[in-house]
Amino acid sequence: MIETLYKTKTPEKERSECYVLVLASRPASEDRAYVFMEEHGRWDAEADRFIHEVKTLDTEGRLTHEEGLAMFNAAKKKLAERGFIYGFVQNYSRKMRHVHQLSQPEAVIA
Repeated sequence: MIETLYKTKTPEKERSECYVLVLASRPASEDRAYVFMEEHGRWDAEADRFIHEVKTLDTEGRLTHEEGLAMFNAAKKKLAERGFIYGFVQNYSRKMRHVHQLSQPEAVIA
């Protein structure tokens, strides 16, 4: 599960400030442990490039899907309170190309 949140409805790729939230099962985990990551992306005018910084990463614990989902939703709510209400969700399967779609702002604020 990957969702990118922006403050604007019309973000510019590699220009607009964003947060990427990721919840994924850990590779080769027998009991389906999950990892959660929050990444902040922003334009750095001084360096003249877009910078991605990992803000939160929980890979050490043995998160269950429910625990990881709770972290994902708590982060999403915190970001919505700061104005990051426009979400783009990656919808894909292994055989299809990646497609991004705009989520409803009401769903992001949840």
